[in-house]
Amino acid sequence: MTRATIHTKTVDEDEMQLRARRCEALLEALRAASSATAALSAWARSRGWDERILARKLETATRPAPDDVAGLLGVTPGAPTGFRLVELTSGARVLSRADNWFASARLPEPVNAGLRDGLTPFGALIAPLEPRRELLGVTRLWRPVEKSAHGMPQELFRLSAVVTGLYAGARAPLAVVHETYLAALAL
Repeated sequence: MTRATIHTKTVDEDEMQLRARRCEALLEALRAASSATAALSAWARSRGWDERILARKLETATRPAPDDVAGLLGVTPGAPTGFRLVELTSGARVLSRADNWFASARLPEPVNAGLRDGLTPFGALIAPLEPRRELLGVTRLWRPVEKSAHGMPQELFRLSAVVTGLYAGARAPLAVVHETYLAALAL
């Protein structure tokens, strides 16, 4: 599989190591944050970028989740769930893409309306529900190579997580997310 690259000129070892350190710092911030939105907003602020993170919708639907996702959400296989594919942006920078399966029946109507109609990221919409992320896995898609003539691939790493939050007085699964973080974050 061929991956698009950001730069085609030779990148020196120091620059590669700086990008690698940024990737590791971002990954640690995402692991520690209650939401990707919060981590990306703090990351953007630390870089002097627009800290307002927006969700540009690529797809929104109500449909049955795959069986593995339904199991993680604690919903009956085949039951309708919400789905949203978005790009999270800071100004003109696309920072990540996220597939988000969510248990719409566990979300207040204003949250569901925001997911259908707005630009607000999921993490910001559910902030009053005290979200927590339970990391399922990380896949690294890039590792620095000394004096690379290939630059960086567009995709750096992927995270999968179950997002829990308050529902009916207890903590319950609200969403399963698959997030792909992009090279703009490390440049």
